[in-house]
Amino acid sequence: MSTDCSPYFPLELEREIFETVAYHYPEMIASLVLVSRRVYEWIDRMKYTDVTPNGGQWSCTDRHLLRSIKSNSKPGSFFHRHVRHVFIADTPINDIQKILSVCTGIQDLMISIQAESIIRTIAALKPRRLGLFWEYILGCTNPRQPMFTFLTHFHMLDFWSVTRRSTVPVPSFLAQLPVLTHFAASWNLPVGDRFPAVAREILAACKALRVFVLYPPWEPKLRSLPSNDDVRVVYMHLGRGYQHLWDGWLAQTRGGIDFWARADAFVEKKRHKGIQPASRCWIEPADGIPEFDSF
Repeated sequence: MSTDCSPYFPLELEREIFETVAYHYPEMIASLVLVSRRVYEWIDRMKYTDVTPNGGQWSCTDRHLLRSIKSNSKPGSFFHRHVRHVFIADTPINDIQKILSVCTGIQDLMISIQAESIIRTIAALKPRRLGLFWEYILGCTNPRQPMFTFLTHFHMLDFWSVTRRSTVPVPSFLAQLPVLTHFAASWNLPVGDRFPAVAREILAACKALRVFVLYPPWEPKLRSLPSNDDVRVVYMHLGRGYQHLWDGWLAQTRGGIDFWARADAFVEKKRHKGIQPASRCWIEPADGIPEFDSF
């Protein structure tokens, strides 16, 4: 690695060139960081923007992130500034707590394991997008807490199975989240039955909600599910397991199409009378809405 290589272009332009190349061609990062010390400092931080269980060209693994944190080779402020999108699955609780306590600038957080003990660590964050199990919220009953200040997209992974035993009224809780516009829940929707009462209460209470995605944990024919005239309601199949969530989640961090983007496009068409009948709540191929991206 060169330490005294003079720039051929103005420094700001050179930095923009290298960062643009690294963003669009992440497979080149390993070579780019060898160009010079300053390029290393520009590019190295980009490896930590997206964190996923298995890593890849577009992200680093939570294990790699944890090693970097524990090595003390970078100050805590580095991780606060640069770690933005984190997807956690099958990670030991102590490791999750360590990551979240250091990476306090996370904007998009998905935790697909059940561990109520980490709610206090999550409560110190201020994400814009959050996906987790409702049991975490049971220990965080004040929707005015700082962690919800900027939350626009809330994905509840176990909603349908817990509302019957929850002591926290879901509709009123969601209605008090100050900037919430998108809500998604796994829901065991009964085929041919009436639209669930709790879902109707959510729609009535959350006037600012733009999109309400419901996806069953099994895969019925969507056309057989209860119809609803509220344009905000969208039924989707998100597949089985968490690989589908991971793929879509990573896609949106790179400007791609995830289930939120598809739901937004569908709701927009419904608002402009582009979906017939108006009570249809599922996407059909003829609607012209792009499929999920996969990264």
